[in-house]
Amino acid sequence: MTANPDKLVLCGCGWLGGYLASHFRSKYTIYGTTRSQEKTLSLTEQGINAIQYTLGDASDALAAVATGSTFVLNIPPGRRNTDLSDFTQAVKQLITTLYQQAPPKQLIFISTTSVYGEQEGDITTATPVAPNTASGQAHVEIEQLIKDIAPQTGYVLRLAGLTGPDRHPVNTLAGRTLSGATQVVNLVHIKDVVSVIEAMMQQQPATKLWQLCSNDHPMRGDYYPQMANKLGLDEVTFTDELRPDAVPCGKSINPQATLSGLQIELAYPSPWTMLPA
Repeated sequence: MTANPDKLVLCGCGWLGGYLASHFRSKYTIYGTTRSQEKTLSLTEQGINAIQYTLGDASDALAAVATGSTFVLNIPPGRRNTDLSDFTQAVKQLITTLYQQAPPKQLIFISTTSVYGEQEGDITTATPVAPNTASGQAHVEIEQLIKDIAPQTGYVLRLAGLTGPDRHPVNTLAGRTLSGATQVVNLVHIKDVVSVIEAMMQQQPATKLWQLCSNDHPMRGDYYPQMANKLGLDEVTFTDELRPDAVPCGKSINPQATLSGLQIELAYPSPWTMLPA
């Protein structure tokens, strides 16, 4: 490890955390948490100071490195969980403990655009939250705590569906018959996520709430069948026919305030260019 005093703590060093670690390895001393002993060894081999930590554990090891750090909190609740009260309480307790014992220089909480629920039309950060899932509700509660407990140093970044060289939703949709052909797609590429997080770290802007998605929002019934065909995957079909005069529906996540506020240009402004490697 370098002697760089700037610390980056990745609380939840999973898929997104791995990309952040790779990008910032030469600029920061990096700490990353994982639940498994095997992953701890893997992180160490990558030059990351690994901390074995499961949400709900005593946070002494995290507190020991959190002071003065950039602390990226990215522990997803799991899509299948319907009762997230324990998850929500554990995350809130972790944040509270950090700010009582070892306040970071900057906390960046990775949230989700599911906090908007099933609203229609153009969605900005000024749009009221309306979660209709356990995950959406959990993220709303955690966001509010950060706003209350860390108004100067706590940041929230709401992300649309994540894609990257090794990740794309069409891989799990291939061979399936879906509904909602006219609903629009909200995706964001990992390269753009890393760029926005880097800008937040460097600029430490006055605005504390951000969201990120691509500029373009094709309809699902058009996008996923074509992407499956491009990638040589099994066909994706829809129960509702996508007619030429179809009108897009669903929420359309608007990233413009983030892009202009942080002076960022998207590397992947359209989902059509988000092809896995």
